[in-house]
Amino acid sequence: MIRRHHSPLAHLQHKANARMLSILRNGENNSKMDTIMNIDFDRVFERSHTHSVKWELAYGGGEPRQWDKTSLSHGDDRVLPMWVADMDFLCAEPIVTAIKQRAAHPVFGYSDKDPSYLAAVREWMLQRHAWSIEPDWIITTPGIVPAAYMAVQAHISAGDKVLIQTPVYHPFYRAAAAQGGEIVSNPLKFNDGRYQMDFDDLAAKAADPLVKMALLCSPHNPVGRVWNAEELRTFGEICQRNGVLVLADEIHHDIVFAGNKFIPYAVLGEKYSAQSLTGTSASKSFNLAGLQTANVIIPDTALRNSF
Repeated sequence: MIRRHHSPLAHLQHKANARMLSILRNGENNSKMDTIMNIDFDRVFERSHTHSVKWELAYGGGEPRQWDKTSLSHGDDRVLPMWVADMDFLCAEPIVTAIKQRAAHPVFGYSDKDPSYLAAVREWMLQRHAWSIEPDWIITTPGIVPAAYMAVQAHISAGDKVLIQTPVYHPFYRAAAAQGGEIVSNPLKFNDGRYQMDFDDLAAKAADPLVKMALLCSPHNPVGRVWNAEELRTFGEICQRNGVLVLADEIHHDIVFAGNKFIPYAVLGEKYSAQSLTGTSASKSFNLAGLQTANVIIPDTALRNSF
């Protein structure tokens, strides 16, 4: 079992998340809601000299180097980095206010999530995604990527196999390899301009007794599919039959175009939730990735204790 101290930065994130979700959930204080809804999405913010990985730093040959021509000073010749899910919109005022209020206290010792944070996550999942969760199901981590590493470390031994649906977010590969696991690819099919799961291939590969875990990206990064209930249920049935644990990365669950409906994997039924771990975060919804906090929601007690 991995034991974690929670940093002061995480506490700032917890406070900010709880405050923002509370305002959006309850519609409290119309002036604050007006501020949120009237953000100027066309305003350009210069992020140079903020140590932005997106705009300033990259790695070449293992060494950090500077990106070329990303500064506003280059005008129309400016390079726009599009490789990372990091938006350049102004952060919502209630989040900034919550961080400032906490930062006003000059002591930044170890801290932990508090009841208001857990309540905010619970209410958000219930009202936005019709999933009723309990506070003790929520484990906080420094992000979804660390959560994937932790999950693989807890449930995979060297030589075991981890199933992924390619093309997919590249850290999934690394999480399995770090534990000595082998990647099994279940490639998505591209038919008539739309990606789909290949269930025949999934069933054949999940039947391998060495496949212990499947990493589900929902909504899928990078193909953008919002999986429907039938697709998720078929995926889950195959994993259930073969005793394959599902880690559902649902970090993009709030960013869904009209006409689509996001469905949490675990909400499909108890048999699915009992054999799954779900990763969520406010980082993509509210552009808070730099604060490095995520949730892993684990309904099953034994799975939760082993995480």
